Amino acid sequence: MTPQPPVPPEHDRWRDELHLAAASGRRPGPALDAHLQHCSACREEWALLQTLQATLLEDAAAPPAAPPPAVRDALLRRANGRTVARPAPVQARSAVRPGARAALWPGLALGAAAVAAALLLTGTLLGPPSLAGGLPDPAVVVNAGPALLVASNGALPPAGRGTPGTARVSLVTGERVTATLDLPSPSPAWFTEGLRVGEDVYLADAGNDRVLEVQLSPLRLRRAYPVPGGVAGLSAGNGRVYYKSVRGEVGTLPTVLHAGTRMALHAEAPTRMPDVMDGVLMQRGTLYVTHHLRGELCLLDPVTLAVRTRVHVGGAPVGITADREGLLLLDVQGRLLRTDFQGRVRRTWALPGQPDKFVLNGRTVVVTDRAGTVTRLDLGSGAQRSAALHHPMDVTLDPRGDIVVAQGGRGVALLTPDLTVMPGGDVR
Repeated sequence: MTPQPPVPPEHDRWRDELHLAAASGRRPGPALDAHLQHCSACREEWALLQTLQATLLEDAAAPPAAPPPAVRDALLRRANGRTVARPAPVQARSAVRPGARAALWPGLALGAAAVAAALLLTGTLLGPPSLAGGLPDPAVVVNAGPALLVASNGALPPAGRGTPGTARVSLVTGERVTATLDLPSPSPAWFTEGLRVGEDVYLADAGNDRVLEVQLSPLRLRRAYPVPGGVAGLSAGNGRVYYKSVRGEVGTLPTVLHAGTRMALHAEAPTRMPDVMDGVLMQRGTLYVTHHLRGELCLLDPVTLAVRTRVHVGGAPVGITADREGLLLLDVQGRLLRTDFQGRVRRTWALPGQPDKFVLNGRTVVVTDRAGTVTRLDLGSGAQRSAALHHPMDVTLDPRGDIVVAQGGRGVALLTPDLTVMPGGDVR
């Protein structure tokens, strides 16, 4: 066999980008796509990742599909008062072939109550000023290709936990709520995190000690995974979906290829629902987990879940993401930390309030605080800009790169880069 030439060291950063894109179900961004055009090694890596994803998650490759062309034009016409030229459409994968996932992800038998879950295809166009309606109390918003998936918390009755409630999951496409799924729940739902894997979204429902696997097209519940302790964080990689509970446990959801496993970082007492928050990230062969009750970043083996290293970073880190320079940790006590991949703190930025959710957008980070603040931080200059918003619970980027914030009790807000709400982009 002819020996292969060594891969240059600079390919490590491109491979990291490839793995991030594959884990989140995204297509490569413009810079990475340009690199793939002239790098055979990275093209082979991308092809391998796609094959692995199809094998492990039964997410067969599908032709690219453009989002509905009228959606972006309608929004921009309202914002600018005129028609604008559309950018090149973002590629999105079409629905998984019928029945494909069922063979690989054997679900628990759903009882009559789950079978009776109401799927309402509304398709109703909502006039200004709404972006979308029918979102009673958004807590989690997930970029789901041409659409957004919004999970709404259930109202907590005076009796508290143990009182039957509902969990509502909605698809928002442009100005329409195109599908709504109401699921019976032992207690009112309290969603803490959402993760897209292929054509499914995993939702952590801490109010009912479970993770919901929701199919996007058509919108339906695939499976409910019981996870005691309240799930705070989710991540995916190596054909596994990882979770972190606020009680200090890290585990994987069961699949036909991997039995579900779990281990305890610490033994913690139950806590109130608003405090159920931690970050999980699979990156560079390491599972990174924050444990905010101890101010720790834990580095785990992604297969055995054995702890390799515990790094005390202080404060209460509740979120984690990565770029080519290292990790970014969000501290609910008002800090953003830059660390290397070994968890050593390299830089710290002070943030207003008690930030608990964030999203990375190139060289900027958008951070939300449930008390009513959204902040944009430039990682290069350190410049910040803050704006008031109604009870922001989660933040993501839509398929076009616009900032989307789930507002508890109000709906979904679509923001411009300077953090002002776009005309028609605030649900009331």
